[in-house]
Amino acid sequence: MWEELDQRLHNGPRFQYKVSWRQAQGREPHWSHTHVPGPPYLVNGTGAFSSYQMKVQAVNSLGEGPHPVPSIGHSGEDYPLASPSNISVSVANSSSSVRWQPVDTHTVQGHLLGYKIYLKRLGSQGGAMEHREESEMEGGVERGMEREEEGLVVVVQGSKTEETVTGLKLYSLYELSITTFNSKGEGPHSPTHRFSTPEGVPGPPASLGFESPSETELTLHWRPPIQPNGRLVGYVLQYQQISDSGDSPLQLEVIYDPTVTHFLLEGLDPHSRYVFYLRGRTTAGQGPPITRECATLLDGVPPSNISIVVGETSVNLSWVPGDRYRNHSFHIKYLSKTVGGKWEESEQVNTMQAFYSLTGLQPGTQYRLLITHGNYTHWEEEIQTTGPEPHGVEGDFATQGWFIGMISAVVLLMLLLLVLCFIKRSKGGKYAVKDKEENQMDSEARPMKDETFGEYRSLESDGDEKRSVSQPSLCVESKLGSDDSLAEYGDSVDIQFNEDGSFIGQYSGRGPAPTGNESSGPASPVNQDPPPPPIGPSFSGILDRPS
Repeated sequence: MWEELDQRLHNGPRFQYKVSWRQAQGREPHWSHTHVPGPPYLVNGTGAFSSYQMKVQAVNSLGEGPHPVPSIGHSGEDYPLASPSNISVSVANSSSSVRWQPVDTHTVQGHLLGYKIYLKRLGSQGGAMEHREESEMEGGVERGMEREEEGLVVVVQGSKTEETVTGLKLYSLYELSITTFNSKGEGPHSPTHRFSTPEGVPGPPASLGFESPSETELTLHWRPPIQPNGRLVGYVLQYQQISDSGDSPLQLEVIYDPTVTHFLLEGLDPHSRYVFYLRGRTTAGQGPPITRECATLLDGVPPSNISIVVGETSVNLSWVPGDRYRNHSFHIKYLSKTVGGKWEESEQVNTMQAFYSLTGLQPGTQYRLLITHGNYTHWEEEIQTTGPEPHGVEGDFATQGWFIGMISAVVLLMLLLLVLCFIKRSKGGKYAVKDKEENQMDSEARPMKDETFGEYRSLESDGDEKRSVSQPSLCVESKLGSDDSLAEYGDSVDIQFNEDGSFIGQYSGRGPAPTGNESSGPASPVNQDPPPPPIGPSFSGILDRPS
């Protein structure tokens, strides 16, 4: 490729370019020429990544232009032809130092970019040897190498001939090969070189679990380390009781059989938690531990903190199982609070279920739920299902306790009111007007007794006796048989009216009390003798008296 000349500099007809080339190493001292109208121009048969001298000269019908200065170029790259040789490996624990002999420059067929180290882990040393023996029995080592476990590629940039490879697994067998690469790609692999890493301490066990046969026992279960890094010779178990003071002694158990994967601890405190450290052992020593905390499981009991969701014909019960309690089986007893209701029992329920649906209940019915444990009631609750209440149940409206109480109170109150009305009516007595009318009828029917004055009884005393019936607390003094009383009785008469207009004390025999305005002449109390009192009352005189 070259930059074309400006047409103003062609300076003649039949303008073209003269392209010349030859190998730079001098194996072809003579130039090869060709004329072309313009770039580009392809030279064939040069070989891979060969060095050439090149020049381009302008010519026309009058001759050649100035002679150019030759340039050096190469043909295209190709895959390298050779691989490194004399490979050696020095191993230190999980790293190795790899050295090799570089290839010749002409075999690279391009610019050398570096080397690639291929590592293949065939497995642990014991496993790899057994695996290799099986492979040889099947037809050779090469066939067995196809079952490689892991692959690792380390890229080395530039022309270095030594590299340190890290991250290798201990007690493992590796296979190594090296290639050369350029911009075209990689060359062939070198012959394989095998080496092994030394034995080391194992990694932590893969897992650690617990079972609690009783409140004072724990069974530990574990899996061997994923990276044994050698031949396991056993395990070391350490455990310590967790306390606030932190001064609990560290207990030690050594397991010498590498095939054992469980261990039983006895005599533990059921009220304490423990921390456990389990390590694998090889001839190189103990590895890092797997650490877990655990406590023994207590005897299971039925749940007590139960949440309830009531439906029409069922009730859902849910609870949270205790962390330290073993699974416990129990039954839920339920009683319908209807007439003739009997205790029924659910199917067997486990505490680890954390949920149970009690079905087959009656809508709108009260139930009593019960869970017993041992000889006592562990949990109890009363519920009422939703929906209409069935006929004839104890919870019917007419047989509810509050309704019966209300009806009883109303009946008692009505009886009390009737008693009070009866007492009031019996204490009211007769009206005064009716008594007066009865007295008048009796006085007309009785004969007048005018033989003696001492047998006369005034109506005033009769009225007093009548009043004493309605007012028993008042006492009335009798005036019969007293001369002074008769004199006073003749002096003045106090006439009063009752409610019906009749006279009070009209049979007393007293005259009207004289007043200053009503007298026809001056009254002389000294000269005028009082008229004798009448021997007996006259009904006509009484009726003829002025009111």
